[in-house]
Amino acid sequence: MEKTQQRIERVVGVSKAPHGRSFAKDIAELTLFLDLTERAGPQGHLEAATAEVAHNRQIPATTLKRCASEARALVEFARESGAAGRIAARATGSDWDLRQDISDWLDETSLPAVLKRRALRLNRSRGGRPPTKTRTLRAVEELVEFARAGRPGALDELRSIRALVGRD
Repeated sequence: MEKTQQRIERVVGVSKAPHGRSFAKDIAELTLFLDLTERAGPQGHLEAATAEVAHNRQIPATTLKRCASEARALVEFARESGAAGRIAARATGSDWDLRQDISDWLDETSLPAVLKRRALRLNRSRGGRPPTKTRTLRAVEELVEFARAGRPGALDELRSIRALVGRD
């Protein structure tokens, strides 16, 4: 891990990522770079890249978690599609050229398309919001708990829901 940190510090300024590019793509770029240059394997590269991108920036924890997840999807797509192998094969030994090739590939890659592809592959079994019926049921159950705890207005809301449902 110490070697990875030294490598990050040496090359973190090499990329000329376009202004306004998502944190997810910045994290994915550094992760792919580390994956292709470190001999030890990809263990911890995503975490190291996430920490480096977040360093000295005011990024909310929830945003950082989402961006790391999106970066993971980009890295997985790069491996599955063979893009990581093609980039590595074109590498001339220069860290700057390798980083630039990764950056160019990421700029051409649609993050929403990659995320949609991952969601379809996972059959929506992980992540994302629960179905509407589940969210509604949870909201009503929470409202019942609030009413039992004596929260003002909770009982009135439940009566309103009962009246609305009773109309049909």
